[in-house]
Amino acid sequence: MDYIREHKKTSIIVFILALLILLFGTTFARYIYNVIHNHILESNEFYFNSSILGLNGKEYKINNWDGVNPYTLTIDVNNKKNTLKSTKSDITYDIKVSCPDSVSCTLSKTSGVIYEKAGTDSYQITIDPKEEFHEGDEIVIETSATSTKPYVKELTGTYTIGIETLDFTYDIEDNVGDKYFTLNLTNSATFYEVTKAFASYDVGDRLTIEEYNELTETEKENCFSAEVTISFVPNDIYLDMTNTKYLHRNTGSETLEKVNNHNYVSGFSFKMDASSSEKIMFYKHNPKKDYTYPIINETSIIKVDAKTAE
Repeated sequence: MDYIREHKKTSIIVFILALLILLFGTTFARYIYNVIHNHILESNEFYFNSSILGLNGKEYKINNWDGVNPYTLTIDVNNKKNTLKSTKSDITYDIKVSCPDSVSCTLSKTSGVIYEKAGTDSYQITIDPKEEFHEGDEIVIETSATSTKPYVKELTGTYTIGIETLDFTYDIEDNVGDKYFTLNLTNSATFYEVTKAFASYDVGDRLTIEEYNELTETEKENCFSAEVTISFVPNDIYLDMTNTKYLHRNTGSETLEKVNNHNYVSGFSFKMDASSSEKIMFYKHNPKKDYTYPIINETSIIKVDAKTAE
């Protein structure tokens, strides 16, 4: 009886958990246990959260991997309950990932620290194929972040990633607290199309990468593999003006929008080589925003239109 009095909260949790297992089974009991355990932790002003992972798990379904190139997932964690409440100490945490045998998963790190003043931290999972995939195939990736100090709390997430063999894909990589984000563009088309006849080539002819590389710079202007147009509203995000694709944009493709009596770039077009990837950086007006696409947001803050060679 003395032990029960001294460990009243723990005894109540054990009793409730045992009762729930009898009534509803282990899954629901685990859910209730997590809720109660988290309530106790927050009463001690401990907050370990994530926009990606959840106390009782979060699930995502993604269908934009080509099954050939590496695919990267970015996971964030933080020490906040809201804008007013946060943990008043550093939080150390361990990271795990589970993958099927058809892929290899590489963690950017196996443990991390959320420093009190920083408030956030993140890690990446890079997925590489180990066998051939076909359109419609799926893989399931599970990951967890478990705080170890000052208290123990586990957050988990499950990704079901589908294979879609598109010639062109894009995503946005971002984190809460970052001052900028990256627009990643991938052209998977493996050839070029002639748009203006030259030498022995007619409009519509296909060129391999090797044939294209043998052309002069002037002749290359008559071909394309992918032509991309991006557009955005320069109120909350601003283009990195040093980006090479912007500096080598298509002539006359730039659009501008006036904000507070200043002209800002709101869009432009450019070409991409066959089997290539590009990164375009944007600065954020509000670092607290997370523009990750498609995992966090169902729609992209940047509109991307692409035409690929046929």
